[in-house]
Amino acid sequence: GHYLCCDNAQGARLATEHLVSRGRRRIAFVGGSTAGSPEFQLRHRGFVEVLSAAGLGPDPRLHSEAQSLEADGYRAGTALLDSGVPFDAVFAASDLIAMGVIHALQDRGVSVPQDVAVVGFDDIGSAADFNPPLTTVRQDTRLAGELLVENLIQLIDGKAFESTLIVPELVVRASCGARSAS
Repeated sequence: GHYLCCDNAQGARLATEHLVSRGRRRIAFVGGSTAGSPEFQLRHRGFVEVLSAAGLGPDPRLHSEAQSLEADGYRAGTALLDSGVPFDAVFAASDLIAMGVIHALQDRGVSVPQDVAVVGFDDIGSAADFNPPLTTVRQDTRLAGELLVENLIQLIDGKAFESTLIVPELVVRASCGARSAS
């Protein structure tokens, strides 16, 4: 089949590599990892690849399932804290989950990013204005739209449709403990 989407696994690799490069060693994953959420599953796969390559796990106890809802992120963040398993970073499969996790950590007196760094995925509109501003993986939705139109024209003309994975970029903000340029 034809597809046009963000390279979810690559985005997760960028996010996880960034956390590892900043000295984080006990990184939790919050999000779905089952076939029911294919995008999250790819994000989880990229996360696992980087941790395995770095010799850091992953630790199954630091995996909390969540749908892309702030309330789910909050519940998952609370569950991670309640588990007593130490962690110094969270890679959340979406920005909404990340925001919920951050609220849960803050409510329990855990400081972000000093104690726990958090990275999300999607770069939704409110990510830059969040407190702290959220480091996240941005998908080039405008490019996706342009490619979609081009591909539709190709199909109408009876030409082949190019399957495309759009390369995501990591947008670094304060929630991971790095000083951002912007």
